[in-house]
Amino acid sequence: MRNIDLNLLVILDALISERSVSRAANRLGLTQSAVSHALRRLRDLFGDDLLMRSAGGMDLTARAIQLAEELRVVLWQIQSMVNQRGSFDPAKSNRIFRLRVSDYVSSFLLGRLCRVMRTEAPGARLEVGHFSEGGQELIGDEIHVRLGSDGGDLGRYRRLRVFEDEFVVVMSKRHPLAKLEMTLETYVTLVHLKVAASAIGTNLIDDALARRGLKRDIAMHVPSWLDVYPIVTTTDLVAALPRRWTRTRPFATACVVKRLPIDEVELAIDAVWHPRHDEDPGHAWMRAAIKKAMQ
Repeated sequence: MRNIDLNLLVILDALISERSVSRAANRLGLTQSAVSHALRRLRDLFGDDLLMRSAGGMDLTARAIQLAEELRVVLWQIQSMVNQRGSFDPAKSNRIFRLRVSDYVSSFLLGRLCRVMRTEAPGARLEVGHFSEGGQELIGDEIHVRLGSDGGDLGRYRRLRVFEDEFVVVMSKRHPLAKLEMTLETYVTLVHLKVAASAIGTNLIDDALARRGLKRDIAMHVPSWLDVYPIVTTTDLVAALPRRWTRTRPFATACVVKRLPIDEVELAIDAVWHPRHDEDPGHAWMRAAIKKAMQ
């Protein structure tokens, strides 16, 4: 350990994230030559090329991919250890915060959260990612902003309720059933569009129907809420969406919005974090900023 410069790990993290020497240098406030020199030392340290030139920039080697998450956890642990000393002054902080969100949440959280940060903590930085398929595990000091009913980890993680919404049914104004009341019997006769399982809350409706011995006729699965509008407005497929999403201009002008006829399906959004960050004042500030933005 005495022969390892730990600053190299910070540079490696930037290189893995940016996959570019110039962008990593810009992110770290270093010269390109300094980062290139550091990459040569990192290659000697790990006995691997780590990043290789390609037509699109630089690709990670298998060893770099393996190192990526381990490295991030280590750096977060070091940062958390330092940040938990004393108080946190957002106005003077240059801390990097990390969130994981669904596209539903990001659509109305990130703009508001950015304004809070630019006002209260202009030197802080935010890195945001979406959830991978089935990936709900917290890494390092991440905060997840996700469905409150994802309760399998309630004993392991802390939660803060930050927002509540509800699912509604949307269909084209030209749909043959657009003027009818939406009953459960009608709902299960429709042909449905479903957003992928990694999106927030998409399985709640199917689970509720299964408890009644019912199921939807799902003709198409799409990866994002953003894919719903052009399909629903031009076909006879219907979709269940969060009500807030349907208030945007495209849906409001081209679609009919109806009550979802399944009362127990709720859409509550929580901020989720690991309890080891309970006493971290910077982490607590970010949780409060998320709640403030979501209000």
